[in-house]
Amino acid sequence: MIRKMKWKFIATVMIGVAGLLLLILGSINHIQYMQMKERYDQLLDLVIENGGEFSKEFGDSSSSDETQHRIFRYDLKITKETPYENRYFLVFLDSQGNVQSTNTNHISSVGEEEATELAKNLFETYKSYLTENKDSIRGTYQKFRYQISAQDSGYVFGFADMYQQIQNNQYTAKLSLGIATTVLVIIFLIVFFAARRVLEPLILNMEKQKQFITDAGHELKTPLAVISADVDVIELTDGENEWTKSIRKQTAQMSELIKHLLYLSRMEETFEMVMQEVNLSRITEEVADRILPIAVSQNKKFTKEIEPDILYMADASAMEHLVSVLLENAVKYCTEEGEIELLLYKKGKTIHLEFRNSGEEIEERTMERLFDRFYRPDSDRNKSTGGYGIGLSVAKAIVTAHKGKITARNEKNKDQTVVAFCVEL
Repeated sequence: MIRKMKWKFIATVMIGVAGLLLLILGSINHIQYMQMKERYDQLLDLVIENGGEFSKEFGDSSSSDETQHRIFRYDLKITKETPYENRYFLVFLDSQGNVQSTNTNHISSVGEEEATELAKNLFETYKSYLTENKDSIRGTYQKFRYQISAQDSGYVFGFADMYQQIQNNQYTAKLSLGIATTVLVIIFLIVFFAARRVLEPLILNMEKQKQFITDAGHELKTPLAVISADVDVIELTDGENEWTKSIRKQTAQMSELIKHLLYLSRMEETFEMVMQEVNLSRITEEVADRILPIAVSQNKKFTKEIEPDILYMADASAMEHLVSVLLENAVKYCTEEGEIELLLYKKGKTIHLEFRNSGEEIEERTMERLFDRFYRPDSDRNKSTGGYGIGLSVAKAIVTAHKGKITARNEKNKDQTVVAFCVEL
């Protein structure tokens, strides 16, 4: 239990830190990528406007009205070095897609033939759009950022080489990943060694609580045994009466509560289950035969369908306790002259153990809380049946220890409500 709590605390912290790092570093890389595209869009705006050359007025910003309203906008500053820092080329096509001229003076890695081919490929892609719209088209093709703008004589295709900037962005992304990994490792080590100290007050309180339950349970066993023996003596001398019946009933309920509390305390401490291959069918059959007379004495119909020889790696005593708790719960909360059904079958690799009883419908919002310790959805009903809300929490602890799943649901059968508890192993 303590180890599970420690690892849950570590996992929670690490997920939170990883999410924060992902948000911060992801945002930085995304903003850098968006600014890269914006930079080359402004560059292409400028060179297309000036016919393939830069403005002679250095120091101006070419950001458009659209980009000026962005928080993380990029403002391209034109300096004397700008023409030498950027590689770009232009291709001019007429309205039919025929090449009119090219300008590859500002790039050495692309010739006129390759430039023409790139422009024609884009023209074929956007041909239908260009004939209907005069708006500029921007995008990314291979390592180039491109812009297509309409002119009186046709279209101008501007391409800017982003290779170096892409390489820089990739390096930044790898660096971010390395930093994030290093930070996560450091934080994991800090949290791992600090977790025990952080959780120590809570662990100490839990251990004291468990110790109190264990001590109180053992201390209460003796007076209950004495009370039970005294009742036997009274009934031998004076006969059975309503008072002795009440004492015996309350003693039995208290003994059952102590048994469940001690079992649950053992499950949450260092109780090690002996896992071995057990015949779950035989265990279920034996428990059902033991509880059947109780159901019959209360005029309740009890049916069972148990698939033979279902084998499972489990703790035999824990499985017996599980079936006993859930079957006793079904008998206890079954309506007068109602029906109880026990099913055990295997579907695929999953073992299904189901307990159904006719009873009052349980609200959906309380279904999950049924397995909480001491939780009772209907106090009046539990007073009449003697429930303390501890049995189902014991059942869940056993199922969880076996890496299974337990659920509760309402069903309808012949116009009556059926409450079903289902275990999947």
